[in-house]
Amino acid sequence: MKKKFQAINAAMLAAVTAISATALAGCNRIKIAEYPAARISFIYEKDDSIPFLSAENAPVNPDRGFRGETYVTLGRGEAYPGSGADPYEYLDECLDRFSDDDIRLMQVYVYLIEYCDGELPESALLELKNYLTYLKAKGIKALLRFAYESDPDAKEGPSTRIILDHIETLGKFFDAHEELIDESVYAFQLGMIGLWGEGHSSVRRLNKRKIVRAVFETFPDDMFVMVRTPELLSLVPEEYEKRAGLHDDYLIGYSHEWGMMDFNDENYPRLLNKCKYALTDAEMPWGDQSPENMDMTGILRQAAGYGLTSFSIEHNYIEDGNEYLLKKWQSVYVDSKFLSDNGFPYNPALLTDDKISVYDYLKHHLGYQISFSNLSLESGKARFLITNYGFNAPYGYDLNVYSGGIKVCTESLDDLNIFSEKFIEVDHAAGALELEIVSRRTGAHAYPYNDLVRNNGKCVLA
Repeated sequence: MKKKFQAINAAMLAAVTAISATALAGCNRIKIAEYPAARISFIYEKDDSIPFLSAENAPVNPDRGFRGETYVTLGRGEAYPGSGADPYEYLDECLDRFSDDDIRLMQVYVYLIEYCDGELPESALLELKNYLTYLKAKGIKALLRFAYESDPDAKEGPSTRIILDHIETLGKFFDAHEELIDESVYAFQLGMIGLWGEGHSSVRRLNKRKIVRAVFETFPDDMFVMVRTPELLSLVPEEYEKRAGLHDDYLIGYSHEWGMMDFNDENYPRLLNKCKYALTDAEMPWGDQSPENMDMTGILRQAAGYGLTSFSIEHNYIEDGNEYLLKKWQSVYVDSKFLSDNGFPYNPALLTDDKISVYDYLKHHLGYQISFSNLSLESGKARFLITNYGFNAPYGYDLNVYSGGIKVCTESLDDLNIFSEKFIEVDHAAGALELEIVSRRTGAHAYPYNDLVRNNGKCVLA
């Protein structure tokens, strides 16, 4: 049951092949908002006035990195629809399988197929609450996707009216359990529409525009919602556009009709800019379903270009006892010249003998990776440089600076995306100079890639 089941996987190829090129590629209906181009290099030289950490001692920070994949089918007490597997046991098995990979995120498919002809009952909502509570207890956050259809050969699926009713019910659930959602959900994917909630191949003809609007109007307004294609992004109402991210479920390193957009499409540069200003996610195809000539450098280029915050380790890693690309990349090394020549951000402190494995490069550069340097203390002032070596910004996090136990600065880190760095200057006359990186939503702490004493979530600079 590691791969949505072999029979379903094989059926997927036939089903997705039938999708027209315009369903997963750029066309005249594409509308992507204009965003400033992100920077393509760092400006400042970094010193070691604040010691850096090696990869072996790097922190495991929340809301970023490799993710697993799991399922729960409400109303049936099983994981993937038709599997008969216990959803909690399946989750635990997945976490055990990736116990050495520092997983803090799981893509969670919540299947609603049992209710595709009627309302979502309280019993289903209680199942959802219990499952999210279990995730929270495990220290895991969900990339949450609601879906109905999972079998290309099945003839059962919801109508637009049913989906809209369920979205309304889920919205009330989110409002009633705001704290639980904040502590167990990292972001949403649009879901709802078609096979696996990917936005295509639905049994019934659905009004996608109404469904997209309803999700953005109803789901928590302080969380990103990722959509699968630029076409779906184009349906997001303008007032919600900044909350819309994307996910590419077919990352192979070169242009393909099942990816987000043809690389030669006139809208592709605009898509890349958009991705730098939102949470984005991706996955490679399953290992045994991979096309020929998957391009490692191209995949790294997509990871940086899309500003990936999370990336599936369920796909193309270890499947049914076989080792695929991500596993092999633990023994494939790149050096600083390769990274620089390709315009990839990297933290030099993470390289050993000027090398880093491709696996470790992705592991540490997905999402945000904050470091401090260039500290100076003079004339009653403290000044230091904050650098993000990661692919994307630490959305929802603030930097707080304390001098002698008093907060003297709060700086949002939402705009600190790829290749971003900035100097911070604060008043500091006496006492400890401390920093903390903290989630505005939950109060959870993230830590810099610096060798600093930690004290209740704060790091002591001086």
